[in-house]
Amino acid sequence: MLLAAVVRRQGDYVATRLRRVTGRVPAGARDLSFADFRPPDSTLARLAEEAAGEQNIHVEGHSYRSWAFGAALASLDRHQLDPEVFYVASLLHDYGIEKAVAGQDFVLRSAARAERCVADAELNEAVAIAAADAITVHTTASISVEHDGAAGFYVQAGAGLDLAGLRCGDLPRSYVAAVHAAHPRHGVARAFLGHIAAESRANPDGREAHLRRCGFTLLVRVNPVDRT
Repeated sequence: MLLAAVVRRQGDYVATRLRRVTGRVPAGARDLSFADFRPPDSTLARLAEEAAGEQNIHVEGHSYRSWAFGAALASLDRHQLDPEVFYVASLLHDYGIEKAVAGQDFVLRSAARAERCVADAELNEAVAIAAADAITVHTTASISVEHDGAAGFYVQAGAGLDLAGLRCGDLPRSYVAAVHAAHPRHGVARAFLGHIAAESRANPDGREAHLRRCGFTLLVRVNPVDRT
């Protein structure tokens, strides 16, 4: 199923690369401005930012860019996001990837950290479940908004654009440049190739290992966004 999903998306990948080369972004994307997307002003958002600061510079920067890219893509697709759930899920979706643990998928540690943020913010369990679900599904290739929810889908979309250039042609270069100015890349590709390799060795039957075998790391190496 994973390989089939990857194959189905190859046509979309080629199309978006062509749009990036030509600069012909979708009509609805032309007026997107990073300045229009602001983090939630809430206790949970601040706790998520504190937790994101516990990550190394590569994972932390990727997390903020995933939020920025995912929020723009959701706006372009006209899908509504819960601002707090999406923010905490984006900032902590890769929290567990820095230290691979044999027999435990890294997203479980990421989800647990998000749940702690929700508990510390004294919000109800539904918020914790929504954030954890968004994090745990983001490495599954065949997710959809309808089946898996908008938060998880756009965490994946934002992360995929940042690390592999997926849908990079759907956003104007000015938007991407503004995100990079706020959250520099700091050699994120090299760092994540190491994280993905370590996670794949620790969990050879895990989703990250499957993505690696299906060529995801090649996309990371040739990501056009990483060269801007």
